[in-house]
Amino acid sequence: MAIALQIIPGGGEVDPDAIGARYYRLYRQRDQAEEVIGDLEAFRTVVAQYSANRAP
Repeated sequence: MAIALQIIPGGGEVDPDAIGARYYRLYRQRDQAEEVIGDLEAFRTVVAQYSANRAP
């Protein structure tokens, strides 16, 4: 599971309990290999920008 948002208690789909429920559903149903929460492309952009700024 990729979590492309900040984890926030009481934050709807990014609430820790909601994320735990998704992990448990994936474990129990085994009908998909992965699930993405949030906007994965936006998350990749932020990570790339952060990585570029940290490069020596």
